[in-house]
Amino acid sequence: MKLLPKLEAIAAVVSFVMIFVCGLLGQAAVASGMNPDTAGKLTRLAVLLFFFIFGFSCVGLMIHVFVVLQARIGNAAAPMVRLIADHETGITFAFWGFLGFGTLIALPFMLKDLVGLQMPIGRSNGVLVADIGMSIEDVKRRSTLKMNEPRLMGDGSHLGVETKVFDFQLRDSAVRFPQSRYYWLETGKGDTHIIALNIGITPRKMPRPDLEVFQHKLQAELLADGWMPGHYLAKSEETVRLWSGSRTAGDGRYWAKGNTLLIFETNRMDEEKRGEPKGSGEYILYIDLRPKNAEPTLVYERSAWPN
Repeated sequence: MKLLPKLEAIAAVVSFVMIFVCGLLGQAAVASGMNPDTAGKLTRLAVLLFFFIFGFSCVGLMIHVFVVLQARIGNAAAPMVRLIADHETGITFAFWGFLGFGTLIALPFMLKDLVGLQMPIGRSNGVLVADIGMSIEDVKRRSTLKMNEPRLMGDGSHLGVETKVFDFQLRDSAVRFPQSRYYWLETGKGDTHIIALNIGITPRKMPRPDLEVFQHKLQAELLADGWMPGHYLAKSEETVRLWSGSRTAGDGRYWAKGNTLLIFETNRMDEEKRGEPKGSGEYILYIDLRPKNAEPTLVYERSAWPN
């Protein structure tokens, strides 16, 4: 047997055994006190590495076994078999190169699924400056983001929807939402002034605890910029009972400044699993902007965001 097939056979056997050994080592690490999530990620990475070694080794071995079996049944002189036998090492390397190129393309996605590797978001395409009451022409003039032309609807209103990475800024506000992912804007009927805005402000999906930290930072920035938090007040004891004993609702969710009402909204992006721990899942945060008078029963006071 040639040297390369010998090395491939050894690598295949060792890597196959190590796949199972990695599982045992991962369990031992957890038992010794290592964080289960960390141990799980390291175990999956090690198993993936040895799986690649095993797979690449088997490719070369299959080529070698093919040549050997063809020779044993008397086909050694066949042109195709002779060609493969004479260039066995080169053909093996060619297959490795082809498979390696495909692996490099797929590896980031595999690592994302296995260990939660975050894919690069990409650079911002510009700043979108928009607010309730602004005209589309004013938005285009003040923004550096190249927007698609909003669609003219049958009732004379305009609808603009686009998914790309950009920074969002509310007219003259100092608060900026970097690496926002989409915008949705709507104008009034027969008008070009914005009456509704929806902005996806999370760069990527987040677990619930991270999302709450992200939102709290933005709430603090809004407060510092002169925005006032709002909430609903219970008007009866029956309402208090329905609100589980609370006399307010929506604290920290509603914010107003001038004629603009900003509403924080969350959306779960993965499926809920039966029996999962509280706070599980991946979420995005987006803001819904409306005229302030759209929610006339909101009461704005500092206590609406207990901080």
